[in-house]
Amino acid sequence: MRNILTLTALAIFFLQGCAGKEEQVETFSKEAVYLETINDVDMLYSDSALIRVRIRGPVMLRHLVTDDPRQEFIKGIKVDFFNTTGALAGTLTAKYAVRYEYKGLTLVRDSVVWKSVDGKKLESPELTWNERDQQVSTNRFVVVTTLKDTIRSHGFTANQDFSNIRFSAVDGSLEVKQ
Repeated sequence: MRNILTLTALAIFFLQGCAGKEEQVETFSKEAVYLETINDVDMLYSDSALIRVRIRGPVMLRHLVTDDPRQEFIKGIKVDFFNTTGALAGTLTAKYAVRYEYKGLTLVRDSVVWKSVDGKKLESPELTWNERDQQVSTNRFVVVTTLKDTIRSHGFTANQDFSNIRFSAVDGSLEVKQ
C-alpha cells in the first residue's frame, strides 16, 4: 500500500511539472524525424587517395526517407572539381541543389555558374548531372564563354568534365579551325 501511494505521489508530481508548459513540449512530424539539418557543410570525395570533389554549403537538409533519400542544399552550394593529379580543374556554384540518391541525379538551379581553371565559363538557370551516364545537361538557356568565343544555346549535353559539349540550338560567335 505504501508503494502504491509513493508511485501515485511521484506521478502527480511529474504531471504537475509538465502542466502549463505545452509550448516547451515539441511534437515531431514524420518528416521531421526523417530530416537532418547540417550547417556549414564541407564534404570531400576521394578516389585512390586523391581528392576528386569538395562540396561546401551553409545548410544541407538530409532527407532520410527510405523511398526517396536525398541531400538538399537550400542556401547554395559550391563544388570544387579536381583532376587526376589533384589540382583544381573547375568550380560550380548555384543557389540551390538537390541530389537524389536512388536516381543518381543531381539538380542544381538558380544562378548556376561553372568555371574551369583554363578560362571556360558556363552559365545557366539549371543543370542536371546524371551520375550513371556521367553526363551534364539542361534544356534551359545556357551561355558558354571561352577566351575567344561566346556561345548561347537553348539546351546542351556534355560529359561530366565538360570536355565534349553538344549544343541543341546555337547562337553566337565561334572561331573555326582550318
